[in-house]
Amino acid sequence: MRIETNINLFINSLNDIEKRQVPYALMLTTNNIAFDFLNAHKKEIKSGLNWKKKLPNAIRIKRATKSRPYAEIYIDEWNWGYYALKQHYTGGDRSRKGMEKALIALGYMYKHEILTPSPGVRIKASMYVQMMSQLKLNYKAGYSANETLASRKRKSKTSLRFFIISGKSKSPLAPGVYARMPGTDKPVCILRISEKPNYKKSFDMKKTFKMVYELRGKEHFDKAWTRAISTAK
Repeated sequence: MRIETNINLFINSLNDIEKRQVPYALMLTTNNIAFDFLNAHKKEIKSGLNWKKKLPNAIRIKRATKSRPYAEIYIDEWNWGYYALKQHYTGGDRSRKGMEKALIALGYMYKHEILTPSPGVRIKASMYVQMMSQLKLNYKAGYSANETLASRKRKSKTSLRFFIISGKSKSPLAPGVYARMPGTDKPVCILRISEKPNYKKSFDMKKTFKMVYELRGKEHFDKAWTRAISTAK
C-alpha cells in the first residue's frame, strides 16, 4: 500500500541540517507504523478467534532503511501460521493437516472432507501420534513410526485401540476415527469425517493498515522527527 503525503512541501521548508535528517525520520516513522500494524493485527486475531494455544503469526516485516524508505509487510507461506489462518484471510476452504492428508492419500477420506473432533472431545498432540501409528498412516520414504505387532499385543489390554469408518464403509457408525476403550463395549468417536468448511473472510490487512496509519501515522512521524532533530550533528 502506498501512502501519498505532502512530504516534498515539508522538506522544502527545512534548513540544511534538518533536510539531512529526513531519511532517518522517514525510516523510523515507516518502521514504527509497520510494527504498530503488526501489533494491531495480532490483537484482531486474538479477539476474533478462539485460539487457546500459541497465536499463529505468518506476517513478516522487512524494515525500511535510510536508502530505502519503505517497509515490506508480507506473509511467509512456509510458516505454520499461514496454513492455520489462510482461510480467515481468503474465505472458503482450509488447508488439510497431516492426518487428513494421510487419510486422503490412503483412500479413507475424499478431498472435500476434513477431520473435526467430536463434541466434548479434546485431543492432545500425543494422541494424534498414537492414532497415526496404530492406523499405519506414517509410512514415508525412509521413515516409519507405525506400531509393530509385538507392541500392539503389549498395549492391547490397557491402551485405546483406534479404527476408521470411511464414507465408503457399510457401517451403522458415522464416518470417523473411533476408539475402543478397555471395559467399554461401544466404540467412541474421536474424530468425525465431515464436509469441508466454508469460512467467511475475517481479516483485511489493508483495512487494518489504513486504520493504523490514519489514527497514529502523524503521531509516529512527530516522534520520529523529534528524535531525528535531537540526534542531528
